[in-house]
Amino acid sequence: MTACDDVRTALLSRRVHDAALAAHLAACPRCTDEREALRRIGEALATDVLPAVPAGLAVRVRRAAEPFLERNARRAAWPALARALAAALLPLPAILFVDFHALRAVYAVLSSVLPGGLSLYVVFNHAATLTLLLALAYSAIPILAERQVRLRRRESHG
Repeated sequence: MTACDDVRTALLSRRVHDAALAAHLAACPRCTDEREALRRIGEALATDVLPAVPAGLAVRVRRAAEPFLERNARRAAWPALARALAAALLPLPAILFVDFHALRAVYAVLSSVLPGGLSLYVVFNHAATLTLLLALAYSAIPILAERQVRLRRRESHG
């Protein structure tokens, strides 16, 4: 902070003038030129009179800021999507490992009771159903993550 900034702050806040302030005003033509304007601004700020807000100001500001907010919201959705995918992909190897061993056990039990071709058919259909369910669950993750980001954005921006 410079001495000029300190003098301007003192003039705006209408603090008592001391010897250092007077000496700076005598030596600095820029601060001397701005002295009266800063005094008037300080008085205006001290009156605590708020200007009237135009009726449509909030709507106009939101409309003007909408493209920027939308761009930032799209950019903010990527980390949420990455976190959701990482949380979902973390247990996937364990799920596949358990499913593989469960299907082998089911095939062993079925092949002892049913013919080999029929046992393979039942286990294959079960594996295909599990694959379909996993694919549907993992394909829903980006949709759900985007919806959560949209809801969070709506709550924070009203």
